[in-house]
Amino acid sequence: MSESTAAQPSADQALIHAAILLFGRDGYAAVSTRALSEAAGTNISAIKYYFGGKEELYRAAVAHVGEVLTPRMEFAMAAFEQGRSLVGDDRERQAQLISQLVSRIIHVFLTDEHIPSFLPFVLREFFTPSPHFDIFYEAFPRHLHELWTEIVALAYDLDPEDEVTIVRAHGIIGQMMIFHVGRQVLFRRLNWDDFTPERIELITSEVQQLVLRALSFPPESQT
Repeated sequence: MSESTAAQPSADQALIHAAILLFGRDGYAAVSTRALSEAAGTNISAIKYYFGGKEELYRAAVAHVGEVLTPRMEFAMAAFEQGRSLVGDDRERQAQLISQLVSRIIHVFLTDEHIPSFLPFVLREFFTPSPHFDIFYEAFPRHLHELWTEIVALAYDLDPEDEVTIVRAHGIIGQMMIFHVGRQVLFRRLNWDDFTPERIELITSEVQQLVLRALSFPPESQT
């Protein structure tokens, strides 16, 4: 088998990739099974064979996005959890740990090769959730949100279940996600065409300061 043949995705994977692209671009209702099969380079009967139908293919696409992104976020969150037990109540070391978490999350958002192709599909789920939104939500957004809620609760000595705590955590997450979701606005403002390592480091440094200030950590606690 040649390298080019070996590199070709299987029919079911090709359909999932096509679903992420077309559903993200056009929405569920506007995409036909024929369009999906043509984009995937498969026979139209392959959708029924592998998934059972269009709805099940959509569900598989949601699950695939979660499966790809979850390990990347879990790595960032696990590193924070491991360090949290070591820093105790030392505010300076807490700030350093939070800065490291911010850096890891931003690097996932801005350097992962899958993110740009996933973005339209994910945004549709955020704005107009499908019946399968819970699959995506449980994959990593819920866990990431709960972790930042715990950090806010720790910083301000708040109840992690209080609405104020959760809203503050949501705002802090937004400071990181805007560089992923709103990348084209930033590119236009700065005349950028992509995120280079130097630009990512600039963004990381600035967001670390914003997050630490939002949590009432002094700027000099930066690493």
